Amino acid sequence: MIRQAKFLSVLCSLLIFSVTAIADAPLFAEVSKTPGLRWKKVTIPIAFSNSLIKTNPAVRPESDIQGAVRRSLDAWETVANIDFQVIWTDKLSVSPAGNAGDGTSLVTIAQTPENLLVFGGESAEISARTRVFFNRKGEISEADIILNPYQQFSTDGSAGTFDFESTLTHEIGHLLGLDHSSIIGATMNEHQGKNGIFNLSSFSPRTLSEDDISQIRAIYGARDEDDCCGAIDGKISLSNGKAAKGFNLWLEESETGRVVLGSKINPDGSFLLKGLPARKYQIYIQDSASNFSGQDLGEIEITKGRTTNLLRKIILSPRNFDAQFSGFNGQLSNLAVPINSGKSYLIYVGGKNLNPEDLKIGTTSPFITVSNGNFTKYDYGKEISVFSFENKNSGGNSGRRLYDLFAE
Repeated sequence: MIRQAKFLSVLCSLLIFSVTAIADAPLFAEVSKTPGLRWKKVTIPIAFSNSLIKTNPAVRPESDIQGAVRRSLDAWETVANIDFQVIWTDKLSVSPAGNAGDGTSLVTIAQTPENLLVFGGESAEISARTRVFFNRKGEISEADIILNPYQQFSTDGSAGTFDFESTLTHEIGHLLGLDHSSIIGATMNEHQGKNGIFNLSSFSPRTLSEDDISQIRAIYGARDEDDCCGAIDGKISLSNGKAAKGFNLWLEESETGRVVLGSKINPDGSFLLKGLPARKYQIYIQDSASNFSGQDLGEIEITKGRTTNLLRKIILSPRNFDAQFSGFNGQLSNLAVPINSGKSYLIYVGGKNLNPEDLKIGTTSPFITVSNGNFTKYDYGKEISVFSFENKNSGGNSGRRLYDLFAE
């Protein structure tokens, strides 16, 4: 499911502040707490409704729907040991909620009562939902994707529309058993924007991030297993011995700074990250509420076919600022900021107590340089503080987490 949250736009003398969030929560049948889900067989049948390609006000004319379908499926098939068995059908409605479906995994945009019921009273906010049926072993038997017929989709980047391919690629991830990613900018992150945010097309989620790839390989294995896959497990505790509850953990390639995989730590402080290519990584941790400074837990080497164990105690270091939004082209958002190699950008940061005189910005990527000498501060009143800085991406694949913000 993808939901368009309330949109706030404040016109200022220098830029537009646009808080845009799209939350997505798949609908899992049977139980509220889902086990690790997967299809029992790696050949997965999926039926696309002809409502997607017939004249429909929810789909802009001339949209390349069939091409987008093929590319979305290819994105997942290329990196994981799965194959889709595709048919097109005149079937319009998905299976109703319950313990079992009708046996057909359907992708549809038809405006039928059964489909509209999935959205309840949220038809103005949600772009799509996926309903997953599974047994007590966590084996998926059916997954239906419903694109909201009250929204509009396109494949050409038309402003104000949802990108069909990005939305479908995300929902296919749910169909395969994935939940949301904690990595900003990942295809499976819960926040995605309509075309027009940052004055750009929302094409980035069409391409799987390293986190998406590792997550799907953790379930089905890699298509090419030359250097894949290893795992890391362990437990993080506080200095007082309590579990590090409410923390996020992620891994970055030591050589490039590229984010490869992230996860929320379990309530007891334990974690398990699978599907990792064999190489060296830096491990970082941050509380989800951003009340404490993030910490570098050191370097670890992942070996193919092995699980590496990590036990750490951390000392909390409180901080009094919180970077909540980033952006450029005159907008701030909680979405990832896409940048191209070889170009310089003026990046905006917004949040609480962000005084540029007291802060520095660093990066873990050798491909990115940051100028800390040209911060520009903007007056937004007491509710939010905003400043900008200049960055240059010199090339390479630096990943989707770019900057570290820290107090001097």
